[in-house]
Amino acid sequence: MIRTTAVRMTLIDGLAYKQKLASGGAGITIMTPDDKAVYTINKRDGSCVPYGQVSADIFTPAIIGEALELTRGLKFKRYGKITKVFADKHFDESSVELETEDQKNEIDIVASAEYNEFIAQYTDKNEKFSFQLMNKELIQFASRSSVVRSMLAEKPTVNTVVKYIVKSKVADLARNKGMSDDMLKAFIDTLDSMETRSAFKELNAYLRGRLSKMKKA
Repeated sequence: MIRTTAVRMTLIDGLAYKQKLASGGAGITIMTPDDKAVYTINKRDGSCVPYGQVSADIFTPAIIGEALELTRGLKFKRYGKITKVFADKHFDESSVELETEDQKNEIDIVASAEYNEFIAQYTDKNEKFSFQLMNKELIQFASRSSVVRSMLAEKPTVNTVVKYIVKSKVADLARNKGMSDDMLKAFIDTLDSMETRSAFKELNAYLRGRLSKMKKA
C-alpha cells in the first residue's frame, strides 16, 4: 500500500495517513478504534471530499483539518495495510505487502532510486519533505539554465518546462538520465499527491512570470 506513515491524532482517539487512491490522486484516511473515513483532496482549493460513506458527526471539519496538517509533507512509501486501531494508543500494521487495488498497473515510483534520492535531498530533520526548499532550488536551476531560457523563447506550456527542470534535477541527484516519460509523469504525480495543492506552485508562478515578460518584450 502506497501511503505515508500513520500519525497519532490529538482531537480524536485515532490516527491519520495520506494514501494514493485507486481512482487517482491522494486521499486522507482517518481511523479510530471503531470507525474509518477516507477523503479525496481537491487540488484546486485543498478541501476534502468524502470518498465513500463517512460519519460526519464523528469526523468533523476540525478533525479533518488536523489530519491534513499532521500529514503535510510526509513522504509516500510502500507500507503494509493498517488493520486495527486500539484505544490504548497502539495500532497494527500488516507486515505482508500484498498488491492492492491502488498499485495495479502503476509504476512503482516510490521504490525507485530516483524518487528516494530526490526525497532525501529535500527532507528536513523532522522527516518532512520541504516543498519550499525544493521549489527554491528548482527556481535557481531554471534561472541559470540556458536550455530553460531557450525553451521559454519558444513559448511552451509551463508544464513542459517543469518536466524538463524536474527531469534534469533528478538526473543530477540520482545520476540517471534515462527516466522515461511515463516514469517522469508518475514521479511528478506522486510529488503532487504529497502536497495539498500543487507541489510546484512557486516554480509554476516563476515560469509564468518569465513567460509573461517575454511575451510583452
